[in-house]
Parts: sequence; C-alpha cells; structure tokens
Amino acid sequence: MTSIPSFAEDSYVEVVPFSRQDEGEEVVVGRTDVGTFLALPREAVEVLDDLAAGCTVGEARDLYHQRHGEIPDLKDFLGTMQEKGFVAVAGNLVAATPTAAAPRKYHFENLPEWIPRLFFGRPALCIYGLWIALGTWIAMRRPDLVPGRGALYFQHFHTLKILAVVGLSCVTLFVHEMSHLLAARAAGVKSRLGIGHRLWILVAETDMTDIWTVPRSKRFLPILAGPLTDLVTTSLLLCALDAADYGWIHLPPLAREMTRAVLFSYVLQISWQFFFFVRTDFYFAVATFFNCKNLLADTEQFLKNQLARVLSSVRPVDQSHIPAAERRVIRAYSAVWLLGRAGALFLLFTVTLPLTVAYLEKVGGTLRHGFGADGLAYLDALMMTVLSMSLFGVGMGLWIRSLIRQWKPRALA
Repeated sequence: MTSIPSFAEDSYVEVVPFSRQDEGEEVVVGRTDVGTFLALPREAVEVLDDLAAGCTVGEARDLYHQRHGEIPDLKDFLGTMQEKGFVAVAGNLVAATPTAAAPRKYHFENLPEWIPRLFFGRPALCIYGLWIALGTWIAMRRPDLVPGRGALYFQHFHTLKILAVVGLSCVTLFVHEMSHLLAARAAGVKSRLGIGHRLWILVAETDMTDIWTVPRSKRFLPILAGPLTDLVTTSLLLCALDAADYGWIHLPPLAREMTRAVLFSYVLQISWQFFFFVRTDFYFAVATFFNCKNLLADTEQFLKNQLARVLSSVRPVDQSHIPAAERRVIRAYSAVWLLGRAGALFLLFTVTLPLTVAYLEKVGGTLRHGFGADGLAYLDALMMTVLSMSLFGVGMGLWIRSLIRQWKPRALA
C-alpha cells in the first residue's frame, strides 16, 4: 500500500480548486467534479487560501496565529482535507483524488438553457399557481372526488390494471424527477437521476448535490419542483373528473377508474412528502430553511448519543462542532424523527398491509380453484401476486440491508 506524504512545516501544499458558498457561520466548500462538499469554519477556508497562494504549512500556521491569536492543529486538519480530496503535499496531487470518488456523470447536460427556464420561469410558476388554486377549490367544493385507498383495489383484471397504474406511475415519477432536474438546471446546477429507497419504499431520486454551489435562496425551487409538479397534475386530474361529472368531457368507465387510481397515487405521493423523518423533498426544504447541513444524519447521531447514556454498548460521538443554532433544530427534529417513524409503521399496518392482504385473499381464492376453473383469472392472479411481492420485497430488502450496514460497524467496534 502506497503511503501518503505527511505535511511538514516546510511543506508546500497543492489545493484542488473548489467552489465556496457562505452559510452564516460556515462556508460550504466543494469539489463539483466528484460531488464532495464540506462545511468549514471561515478560518479554515482562510488557511486553504493561504496554502493555495504559496505559503508553507508553517507560514499558514503563523498567519492564522496573527489573525486569531491561536495556534491551529494544521496536521489533523490537512490530513482530513487530504482524505476528502481537497489537498495534497506538493508534487503528490494524485493523492487529492479519492479512489472511491469517480468523476460524476450528469444527465441531460446538453439540454438547451431556454427549456428549463420555460418550465420554471416566473410566467410558468404563475400558471402553476392558478391550476393549484383551481384544484384546491374543486377538492374543497367536492371532497367526494378525492379517492381513498379503494381506488387501487380492482375487482377484475387485476394484473392488467395494476400494470397500467404502475406504468403511469413510472411516467409520473419521471416527470417529478425531471422537474427537479429542470428547476436545478434553471438555477445553474447540474443533476443526475437514479433509483433509491425510503424505508421499505422504492423511489426515484434526483441527485442535486451541486446545489450547494448556489446561494440558499436559489435552492428552494429545485428542491420543491417535484411536489409542485405533483400538485399541478393532481389539480388537472381533479378538474378532469369534475368536468366529466358535468358532462363537459367524456370519460369512459375504464378511463375514470384509471384516473381515480392515478389520482390516489398522487395523493399518496404528496402525503409522503410530509414524512420529514426521511429524505423527502419537504425534508430538504426544511433543512435548507434552517440552514442545516446534514439534519437527518446529525439527528440520528443525537438520538444515539441519548441512547448511549443508558446503554454502554453504544459509543457517543462529539457534536460540539455543530453550530448552536443547528443543534437547537436537531433537538426539535429528533421528536419529528421519532413520531414519524411511529407514523410510518402505523401506515404500514393500517394501509399497506391491509391492501396487500385484501389482494392476497382475492387472488388466493382464484389460485386455489386452479387453472381449470378459469384460466385467464388464474394467470391474472398469479401475475398479480408475483408483481406485488416483487416490488414490496425489493423495497423491504433494500431497507433491511441499509439497517444492517448502519448498525453492523458499530456493533463490531
């Protein structure tokens, strides 16, 4: 294994060019080429600037002492910054590129700038606001149009209809994530699309790590662009159902059934955003509003520290480096985290599992009668079972794997 040169007092240091964004008491520095961002005290950024200007480690230490009256521990600081890929001893810049951080590839990089601005400029936002207001008015005037969970329970042709809903949901998820990407591009931020999970639920997600390169005021629209699009589409579906009831448009029974199913999916999707205890869009908006750099991880560590008071097997971690304002938010958010997890489990047992059981009971009866009783119904039930269990099983498997990864290292320590 190749040893990494240490930082002696007479060493010159090569500093990788980095972005910077003021964040109150701290400065967020970043390497956009590999997607690494760190929140540093302003004094630490001054040290990096001195080193980049040609000072040796000793000279940078002396300058820090002149400015702030303290002698910093630059060895540990530069060691950490080297691990993160921001600095290296002069002549060893290759050490400043972490092997685990491959250059990032962005999606739709060649998209013309006028397209994001068309969809997320002020005129478009005004139109979206009007549609949402209209949909809200219809929902308040006719709450019967807002479907319940029964909208996803089909009496006949389960698989075909569920496949249709899944297909439409994939389209809506793509539109949701593309909204994030387009709004981010409109703000000058490149993004990537991917697949992840929140607890046991599979989700599509947009990686907007580079959003740290723009001022905080410009981050809210990219973060909330997905829910905004969901609200607009929900309003359009409510308008369609309302117009059909008045005879202004014609919706065949199947189309109405599918519209209600997709509408309920949107209701769930929007409701999901209020689950602040996981990384939903609203969570990121809240974290950005309170200027928290890593609210969820810091809160989970805060709760573990509380647990460490009663369990000697849990090792506490010092969080004194977190600004006081953020620590106050973390303490308040810990209650949201606990209540949210309890609420998610409540919905799992009152909505997700009952709906799954209802389907299993119906398809189970069909499967017990065998293929000979009704071949098409038998195949339909079989495909429905495989489809439902596969989606639920993959999501649950990813969630369990993440829990194992989270706790296993600490258990072995």
